Amino acid sequence: MASDALQKAYDQSTVESLVKLSKKKEGGGKKKPSTSLQMLTVFPIGVKLHKKMDSVISNATKGLTDGKVIRKTELKNTTITLSHKWSDGSDSVVNQKINSKATNLDVNHFLAGMLSAAQVVEVDTALVRKNLKKELKIRRVTLPFSLKLFKKDTLIRNENAGVISKSIVTSQNKVTLLLKFEEVGAMLFLKIFWPVTLSFFLVLLIVGCIWVLWRIIVQQKKLEVMKNDFISNISHELKTPLSILSATNEVLLKFGGIKDQEKTERYLLLEQAELRKLQSLIENILTLTRMEHQEDKLIGPYEKTDLKVLLNTVLPRFSELPGVTIHTELFLDDPYLNTHPGGLKIILSNLIDNAIKYTQGAQKDIFVRLEERKEHVVFSVRDLGIGIDKAYLPFIFDKFYRVPHGDVHEVKGYGLGLSYVKTTVQKLGGAVRVESILDKGTIFVFQLKKS
Repeated sequence: MASDALQKAYDQSTVESLVKLSKKKEGGGKKKPSTSLQMLTVFPIGVKLHKKMDSVISNATKGLTDGKVIRKTELKNTTITLSHKWSDGSDSVVNQKINSKATNLDVNHFLAGMLSAAQVVEVDTALVRKNLKKELKIRRVTLPFSLKLFKKDTLIRNENAGVISKSIVTSQNKVTLLLKFEEVGAMLFLKIFWPVTLSFFLVLLIVGCIWVLWRIIVQQKKLEVMKNDFISNISHELKTPLSILSATNEVLLKFGGIKDQEKTERYLLLEQAELRKLQSLIENILTLTRMEHQEDKLIGPYEKTDLKVLLNTVLPRFSELPGVTIHTELFLDDPYLNTHPGGLKIILSNLIDNAIKYTQGAQKDIFVRLEERKEHVVFSVRDLGIGIDKAYLPFIFDKFYRVPHGDVHEVKGYGLGLSYVKTTVQKLGGAVRVESILDKGTIFVFQLKKS
C-alpha cells in the first residue's frame, strides 16, 4: 500500500515538474533546450484513454518548442515519441509503444517513465513528499516518515520494517527514493491489540462456557445415579413390608391363625408396624415430588412455640427405641421462640433419626442441646457414631446423596433427610452446618432467629 503511494506520488511529481518546466520556457527570453511529444495511434485503445492522454500531454507540452500531438484512432497501435534537444545541440529520443490491452493505463506513470528515461526533469523530493502525503492520507496512513534520494552506487538496506525504496532508471544513471516510516511498531501494536484482546476474551468465554457445561453434565449424571439408587432402595423397602403383610394375612386366613388370639394380636401389631413403615415411605416419595417441583412449602402460620414442650413431643418417639438414650441440655432464659412448630419438629426428628441410624452398638447415646444467644437460638444434635469423612461433608446436604460405607444395605436410607433439613432451616430463616470426625461422631448445628 505504501509502495503504491510512493509510486503514484513520484509519477505525479514528475508530470508536475514537466509542467513547471514548460511555464519557465514560456516566461524566459533566452533560448533553452526544446522538447516535443507526439502520439501516433496504430492500435485503437479507446476514446476515454485518448482524451486522458491528450489532456496530460497537452498540459505538459504547452509552450514547448515544436510540441505536437498527432491522433489517428483508426490505426491499430499507439506510440508515444518524446524528443529532447540539449543545450549542446545533441538530441535524446525515447519511443514507448502502448499495448492494445492497456485499457486501464495510468497516464502519469506512463509519462513519468518516459521522462525519467530521457532525463528531461530532475526528481524534486519536496514535490514528491507533498504528493506522498496526499496519497498516504487517501490510504489513511498517518505515520511520520522521512524521504531521501540516493545516487547510484549507494548501498541501501531496506530489510527493516517500514522502509520502502523505489529505483528510478534513467538513460545515464540510476537513483533511488528511500521512504522510511517512524513508529511502525507502535502502529502495528495498535492495529493488532484490540483484535488480539477480543480474541483472547472470546477464547476465555468459550473455555468458561465449556467448563460450565461440563460441570452441569457431571452434576446431572451424579444426580441421575443417586436418583436411580434412591428408586432401587425405596422399591426394595416397599417390597419387604408388602411381603410381610401378605404372609401374615395368609397365616391368619388360611391356617387358622385367627383362632389363636395371642398369635392374631402379635401378627396385627406386626402388620401395624409395617403399615407405618409403608406410610413413611409414601411420605418420602411425596416429599421428593414436592422438592422436584419446588412446592414444598411450610403449611401453617408462625407461632410462639415453647421449645421445652416441643422437645417433649419429639423425643419420646426415639427414647423408647431399644438401647437409645437421649441426653438433653437446655440453656434457655426464655423458652419461647416465634417459629413454625411443624417445620422445627421435622428438622429435629430427621437429625435425631440420622444420629441413631449411624451409631453402632447396642447402646446409642444422642445429645440434644439448645442454647439461647443474643439474637439466635442454637440447636445441636450430636452422636458418637461412625462419623463422616471430610471428603464427603460438602455433599451430605445434596438431594439423594448417601455417604458410602461399604455395605449399602447396612443402614437404610434414601438420601432425602438431610436435604430436607437444610431446605426447611433455610425457609425458617436459619443456617445449618456439620462437623464430624471419622469413628468419633458427628454434630449437626443449626440456628434460628429469635424474632
